[in-house]
Amino acid sequence: MFNFKFNLRYASSITALIILFTSPASSHAIGENGSGMSHAVMDLSHSVVLILMGILVAGLMLTRKRLLVIAGNIGLLGFLVCQAFLHTIENSILSGFEFFAGAALVSLASWRAIYLVIYSSKRVRSSGKTLLHFSLSWVDNYLKFQNAKAHCDIPCKIYDPAIATVSALSVIRLIDIINETTSTDGEASVEYQNTIARCVQRKEEESEKLKQEIRIIWGDYFKGPQIESFPEIHDLTHQIMLLASAAKQKVDREEALKLLESVNKFSEIFWSTKDVETERKVAPYPPSLEVVRPK
Repeated sequence: MFNFKFNLRYASSITALIILFTSPASSHAIGENGSGMSHAVMDLSHSVVLILMGILVAGLMLTRKRLLVIAGNIGLLGFLVCQAFLHTIENSILSGFEFFAGAALVSLASWRAIYLVIYSSKRVRSSGKTLLHFSLSWVDNYLKFQNAKAHCDIPCKIYDPAIATVSALSVIRLIDIINETTSTDGEASVEYQNTIARCVQRKEEESEKLKQEIRIIWGDYFKGPQIESFPEIHDLTHQIMLLASAAKQKVDREEALKLLESVNKFSEIFWSTKDVETERKVAPYPPSLEVVRPK
């Protein structure tokens, strides 16, 4: 469902954090403050200072002024290095490293959180989106949600079987082209294969488009009163689904003609529910067959 690339960079970073937080802190006995980078993270005075430092850097970042941004980041880095150096002198190199890692995590997390909250709120206001929509869009950039497509369901009340009719005509026309296509050099010629491949692909697409259009009208438009007046609509829709699937699988003009006729019947029923008179007219383009349309 999600397309999230969990590569070596993420794995190594998470593994390092787990090791640092679960290994005993060298600057304290395990029994006093627990395990991991407890001195940097759990000590209240340290945490408050580090969070305030992170907020300060976030404020400087939001100014978008290069000198202030550079000064803020260098200042934070210098503070962390200085404190880590003092812990190294007082305790050990491992203690200094633990403090630097823990302090960097807390301060960077705080400034990043503040920066994202303020920056995102500005972008939400400028984009006109809701906060929920903006948040989901941001998550989608990383997790890549699958796209779902459907009719608008506002409901807009805009329904028309004309697209399905054109798709049925297209299927018949494509079958005609396939049957008419010959190869001067035998079936292995590049031109022949190109034409056949394109026609087959397009026939597949038009058949699926037809099914989708019929499904939308049948599922969204036809309700109790319409179904009561035309109870055969369910069987007719099912027949169209089967014939459209057959049009995908075969190159059978007779079945494609049955598909067009079924779509015409569907159109007549649809327009009848709206008290709109219909007529049958020959389409002014190949394959020049009768289609149902409003008068």
